[in-house]
Amino acid sequence: MRKLVPLLLALLVAACSTGAPRNTDWELLGNSPEMQHHAELGQIDRSNVGKLELAWWTEMPTPYGMVGNPLIKDGRVFQSAPGGHIFANDLRTGKLLWEFEPKVDLAKASFASYISQQTNRGLALYGDLAIVATSDCRLIAVDQKTGKQRWQAQSCNSEEMYGITAAPRVGDGMVFTGNACMDSGESRGFVDAFDAATGKHRWRFYTVPGDPAKPQDSPLYEGAAKTWGTGWYGKSKGCGSVWDSITFDPALHQVYIGVGGASPVSPGNRAADAGDELFTNSVVALDAKTGAYKWHFKETPHDAWNFDSIGIMVADLPIAGKKQHVVLSVPKNGFTYVLDAATGKFISGKNYVDVNWTKGLDANGRPIPEPAAMYWKNGQGQIVEPSTMGSHGWEAMAFDPATGLLYIPAMHIPTYVAPNPGIMGILMDFYAGEKPGAKQKAYGELVAWDPVTQSAKWRTRADMPINSGLMHTSGGLVFQGMANGEIKAFDDATGKELWSRQTGGAMRAAPSTVMVDGEQYLIVATGNGSGSATGNYVSLYNSTPESRTPPRLLAFKIGGKSAYPPLAKVEPVPAPSSPRQNAQLAAKGDLLFEGYGCSACHGARGAAAGGKVPNLNRMPPADLAMLKQVVQQGALAASGMPQFKDMPDADAEALFAYIIDEAWAAHDRTSGKPGAEGGKP
Repeated sequence: MRKLVPLLLALLVAACSTGAPRNTDWELLGNSPEMQHHAELGQIDRSNVGKLELAWWTEMPTPYGMVGNPLIKDGRVFQSAPGGHIFANDLRTGKLLWEFEPKVDLAKASFASYISQQTNRGLALYGDLAIVATSDCRLIAVDQKTGKQRWQAQSCNSEEMYGITAAPRVGDGMVFTGNACMDSGESRGFVDAFDAATGKHRWRFYTVPGDPAKPQDSPLYEGAAKTWGTGWYGKSKGCGSVWDSITFDPALHQVYIGVGGASPVSPGNRAADAGDELFTNSVVALDAKTGAYKWHFKETPHDAWNFDSIGIMVADLPIAGKKQHVVLSVPKNGFTYVLDAATGKFISGKNYVDVNWTKGLDANGRPIPEPAAMYWKNGQGQIVEPSTMGSHGWEAMAFDPATGLLYIPAMHIPTYVAPNPGIMGILMDFYAGEKPGAKQKAYGELVAWDPVTQSAKWRTRADMPINSGLMHTSGGLVFQGMANGEIKAFDDATGKELWSRQTGGAMRAAPSTVMVDGEQYLIVATGNGSGSATGNYVSLYNSTPESRTPPRLLAFKIGGKSAYPPLAKVEPVPAPSSPRQNAQLAAKGDLLFEGYGCSACHGARGAAAGGKVPNLNRMPPADLAMLKQVVQQGALAASGMPQFKDMPDADAEALFAYIIDEAWAAHDRTSGKPGAEGGKP
């Protein structure tokens, strides 16, 4: 009998090894704490990706195109939508299992909270919980099996200039969240940590100093306050929002946060003798268990272009012949940085796209000033590269741990920037590249970047600049969804396009992939992209009229048999009921539309792509009295439209003129009127 035992064990091992691969999950944002968006799955590879077809699709019960990375655990797909709405779908069939929608109180909401109500970039899973943030500054945890609420915790104060739009992150038994001030300069940024199982508050780290007239929280902020210049607090409360980027490092038990810029955006509206304005535009490392400051690295001093520090990944790279644990940071400013994870020491940095705001980096990674780019001093507007939206935003990058290549979804958006008295202090024309005779045009890129040599291995170009986040697999593939509704697979070594399908909807969320019953599934979310602020803000660049479809969840596998969902049927924009307006008054309204922050929800030129926010090209106010009721008197405040009770009548009249004229322009374009300018929303 003793001789049979080893034989039986060997047969059992052999049977298991030749059986179906085990089921896998995509439990964390990016599939790992390090945010690498990589999967060690290779059933779908370069040789057979051409056989990848749709297994099933389902329409989601929300008006918002969801943009969060689909999370997958125990046969369920979890997604979130604006307002803290959560959905759980069956992974094998797409069937909706449950949904949860919290009540959000907007009665005393700040402008930031109102805007955040239209945006949500994902959720987190921890244990048996799904955790989401709400625009009114709460974290809410629900049971993954039932959708029943288990706990809630208050982070920021939504009556002040705060809102939360990002997916929470988890690590070391805690859940981390930041907030957004909408580049207003009216609040003090911070990051909170809560016990992930109970919601109990654990620690808070402020990203900027407090009121200099009062004692600072610690010597750390006494030093930071000295970098803000003379009289800075009278001009700005700092902001420094951690509006998305938080990455947990399980090796060092650190949390890396990407801090947004000082606000208002134009330095002309901040202290004239300011220094680094810490800790804005920086990567900051914190002790994950205590929130204690470890180190920081300043990426964009004297930021004038909204170049937030965003996009943080942790990896091991061969540096000078030795494996080194590093932070890879790809902020909005056009550069890729490699930093020592333990110390924050600058290892290398290089621009992967064209830049004109700096002459390059010095030996310490500091940007060398370019005087010609200082519009706030020169008194003249300019085309800035990268755009104030960045060459890379919150969209997921991907990493191949086998080759060390970093894959970046890059945006090229020629943007005209000029001083403007408004909430951000600048005027931004993201559609400058669409004007007749424009020397630069907008486009997108997928860049395969070697962070060790700081050089591109290959690039692919896309017609539209804002596409989905990325996913890499050990099958040698990089997947990306496109603004026009296509999903594509590229050879990770060459950039050659190997496969594409029309999903029927625009994509912003990075795909996810898992093994289910021996088959590898690719899970994607599509729709109108309105769950992201830029989904409406610059709708021309992240979706087409045809790809602005209802939100859907799709699953692909080798040999899938499902029919594909349709694209949208687009009708011409109807003629407004009000006549064309005075051109000078409308031109004033153009500036006010940006200055009051209207474009943040309704989109540039009022051409919102979807969600609950009306497209003002298609649904302009019937008359001036109606606009005043909504905007000045707050007729729709309870449903999410902020009230501007201090707005002068003259401003309301100019806004009305601008909205009506843009609606007429859209009508002329879509109805084929001779001479009408084409190619815009």
